[in-house]
Amino acid sequence: MKKLLTVLLMIFAVNLYSQVVINEVMYAPTSPAKEWFEIYNTSNTPVSLQNWKWKDAATSNPVRTVTALNIPIGANSFAIICEDSVTFKSTFPGVTGLILQSSGWNALNNTGNESVVLFNGSSVVIDSLGYTNTWGGGTGGFSLEKINPAGATNQQSNWGTSIDPLKATPLRQNSLTPKQNDLILKSFVISPVQPNVGDSLKLDFVIKNIGLLSANNYTLNIYKDINFDSIAAPSELINTQTFTTALNQNDSVSYRYGIANIDSGKKQYIGIVVYAPDGDTINNKLIRSVTVGGQSVTSGLIINEIMYAPTSPEPEWIEVFNNSGAPLNIKNWKISDESGQGSPVTITAGDRIINTNDYLVIAKTNAIVPLHPLMDTSKVIYVSGLPTFNNDVDKVIIFNNASVIVDQVTYRSNWGGSSRNSLERISFTKPSQDSTNWMTSLDCENSTPTRLNSFGNVVLGNRNDLIINEIMFDPLTISSEYIELFNNSGKYINLNGWKATVGSSTLNLFNGCSFYIQPGAYLVLASDTTLYNRFGNMRGVDSTRIVIFNSSLGLSNSGAMIKISDVLNNTIDSVYYSPKWHNNNLSDTKGYSLERINIGLPTTLPSNWSSCANPLGGTPGQKNSIFAQNNKESSLSVSPNPFSPDGDGYEDFTIIKYKLKANTSQIRVKIYDVKGRIVRTLSNSQFANSESQIIFDGKDDGGQKLRIGIYIVFLEAVDDMGGTYEQAKTTLVVAAKL
Repeated sequence: MKKLLTVLLMIFAVNLYSQVVINEVMYAPTSPAKEWFEIYNTSNTPVSLQNWKWKDAATSNPVRTVTALNIPIGANSFAIICEDSVTFKSTFPGVTGLILQSSGWNALNNTGNESVVLFNGSSVVIDSLGYTNTWGGGTGGFSLEKINPAGATNQQSNWGTSIDPLKATPLRQNSLTPKQNDLILKSFVISPVQPNVGDSLKLDFVIKNIGLLSANNYTLNIYKDINFDSIAAPSELINTQTFTTALNQNDSVSYRYGIANIDSGKKQYIGIVVYAPDGDTINNKLIRSVTVGGQSVTSGLIINEIMYAPTSPEPEWIEVFNNSGAPLNIKNWKISDESGQGSPVTITAGDRIINTNDYLVIAKTNAIVPLHPLMDTSKVIYVSGLPTFNNDVDKVIIFNNASVIVDQVTYRSNWGGSSRNSLERISFTKPSQDSTNWMTSLDCENSTPTRLNSFGNVVLGNRNDLIINEIMFDPLTISSEYIELFNNSGKYINLNGWKATVGSSTLNLFNGCSFYIQPGAYLVLASDTTLYNRFGNMRGVDSTRIVIFNSSLGLSNSGAMIKISDVLNNTIDSVYYSPKWHNNNLSDTKGYSLERINIGLPTTLPSNWSSCANPLGGTPGQKNSIFAQNNKESSLSVSPNPFSPDGDGYEDFTIIKYKLKANTSQIRVKIYDVKGRIVRTLSNSQFANSESQIIFDGKDDGGQKLRIGIYIVFLEAVDDMGGTYEQAKTTLVVAAKL
């Protein structure tokens, strides 16, 4: 009888445990998020998770402990088992519940067959899931959700991609699980996609009932997000639409709201469905934005720069540019502000030719001259009656000799410009009235009269364009500390505005308005001229190296953060160096620099640094003594190319295929637009074999379809020993049917 009772208890325990099921898996998160999976207790009784374990499909991977503590998962409750609990909480702020960080982690495959197996404290299999990426989840950082928690775990039809706005539903009911009452704002589209000033915007909404019961008396609220904080404030409400007709299960209703005569600039709108019995309100809100421009300017005399708030004694001035393709005579042309449109001021009563692709500055007095040594004074005209332009909002208007408006700009202070800095045009071809086509001057003179505007001069760096290559933090007493940078970009870089941050100090990497570093050249930032005591070769003039001295440079012997940033404070390279990176065979490292081994491997990789092997202890301004060449052999292809991700079932996806030299690698695959901006991360430090392929759906990281055009696919790979670096790039074209 005792033996029978024991067996019955064991059967009861297994039955109880079997009510805990695998409910959701995040196997391909978007960096910096980490992997996790969710379990759900379908029973009405709490279950202790003490000594529970899990594993994946790889037989070589160890079984991981969920928790060694007696922690219960409540009745009808969820628990998260994650790789990193801190990262999980930062990825899903505000999500509360049982979050357990696994003791170690087995990386879940993004493609191919994979499994998650859950064991109880007695090592009995409680639930298991065998899946592939074809089941759902993966692309774009979406989780794989179970539709019916009580249904079969290993049945593909019971799983799918999360449709939640957060791309996952940790610690709450899955978005695919039907609720009694659940309305969703299924879509929100703004058209036209590229509107012009004066156009009418169409805001199209689709509301769908994914609940089990019909819905009526629900409302769609539309907000103009004036401060772009993505919060629907009552003061931002622009329209309310109430629906009284019943909406049955799986039915949808559409609604269009129009906005006439739109002005320029970025606009953001929020749609929210309000339904009192709704069981899930997270899927009731969508946010969309659009930038309103105008017709392209192709020719004429255009306003190019406005100094509306100078610091005394500099006068106000306007710069114009001849974009017509032929010389222009501006005799009897006029200028005015908004209040003086009825009586504009003559710029010149005599002949004045502005050559094609050339500038003319219209200044109130010649006090402008001493303040701008780089300005061409032959291209300046003085108009004592030049209107006084307001500092908050005003208009600049140029009239030809027939009193016809040639160009005009209604600027506002939030477009750019400030005390001392001018307001500069970004593009000659974009509209003058487009607020996004103007910015505050970034030039070292605070403006660029008669010169190319600073945005055209400035080189915005890409990651690893200017890399940290050598660090001398503990020099001999006869010499100085220094940091060596290397131009790895293959292009000339204007370092105007670039900086190095060392610990808490920020140091300029430029000493003039036109400070260029050529491809393959070195920049040495040293604390003082005692650098030459040890490295006399640095005294000579050489175009392949630049030396800048800054007494504020201070490098800690115990390690510190070094960061290189461009003129817009984009981080180009960074490293937290450590004295532990020195060669262990050196009995005394004083006077020896840390040198980078391979310019292709990550700066932050400790194994990519070691002690200088040169007898002088450093190699500032020249090739590192321990330099090792990159291996960049690889292949990358895209097919079909072009492809048209328009949802018509024909060439909606493309396949990115790659072949690497190493058998196994950690890979990164990213999509860039033609301006060098990352629009999609397809893989970020993921484990990969030598040959594989990635499906690309033509969407950005936010899930929005990419615009028609050319994009760059860039692949980087480091083998599993950290010793072989490979990279490849190719282009793909997002197209549309004619």
